Amino acid sequence: MKYFPEEAKVTYKSKYSKEKKEFSALEWMAALCSHIPDQGEQMLRYYGYYSNVTRGRLKKEESGLDYYILEDEYPKKSNKSWARLIMKIYEVSS
Repeated sequence: MKYFPEEAKVTYKSKYSKEKKEFSALEWMAALCSHIPDQGEQMLRYYGYYSNVTRGRLKKEESGLDYYILEDEYPKKSNKSWARLIMKIYEVSS
C-alpha cells in the first residue's frame, strides 16, 4: 500500500496477485472501515474445515455410518489378588 498525499490517492497491491488498485483517500477509508464491526457486533468468519458448510457436509456423511459395540471374547472375572492388595493398602478387613 502506498499513499500519495499530494494527489490524495492510495495505491494498493495485494500480497499474492500482481493486480494494483487505486483509490482516492476517502474511498480507501470507506473500504477500510467496512471491515470494522459495530459496537457489540461480532465479525468472525470461518473458512475451510471450520465453516458451517463443511461441518454440515461432514455431519451428513458421518450419519450414514453404523456404529456397534463389540463384545469381549473373554468376560472379565474379578481379580482376587487386586482385592487383596487394596485391602492391604487401605487396611480394610472384609
